[in-house]
Amino acid sequence: MDRARELFGFSDLKPALLRPALIAARKSLMLDPRNYNTLVLLGSIYSDFDDPKSTAQALRHYDRAIALRPDSPDGYDAKAGLLMHWFHRPEEAERLARKAVALSVRTGEASEFLELRYMTLIDILIGRKKYAQARWFIRRALRDCPSEFMRDMVEQPLKEIELSG
Repeated sequence: MDRARELFGFSDLKPALLRPALIAARKSLMLDPRNYNTLVLLGSIYSDFDDPKSTAQALRHYDRAIALRPDSPDGYDAKAGLLMHWFHRPEEAERLARKAVALSVRTGEASEFLELRYMTLIDILIGRKKYAQARWFIRRALRDCPSEFMRDMVEQPLKEIELSG
């Protein structure tokens, strides 16, 4: 699992590492078929292949992860992004992104993860032209995650809202 995560982490810089990351993650899953983190990682790896067959695989892995640990936000957040951008199912994407934020807040997840959950939801809301709700969540994100990183992350969505709404 650690090797798969490490390879996947560098695959943005070196795409050739994506396939070895997939192989390592699949081996990890063979050793522990109920490993939530491996299922989410496999979903992320498959989604990075950027083709319909792989994104369908990613969706199946996210669904398995969610079924295994329905109170963990990672699977919901990852699936929400995939549904919004690949499958064009914005209503379901928004519902899952809201659930990921709520679970993250309720469990007191580390702020760097909460920041990402907020950004998934804000991105989906803007994509759905729900600008007032996006503004509200941006304010809430800045309140819950008062970091420089969060301020930088919401800068572009705020500009987009200003231009659109």
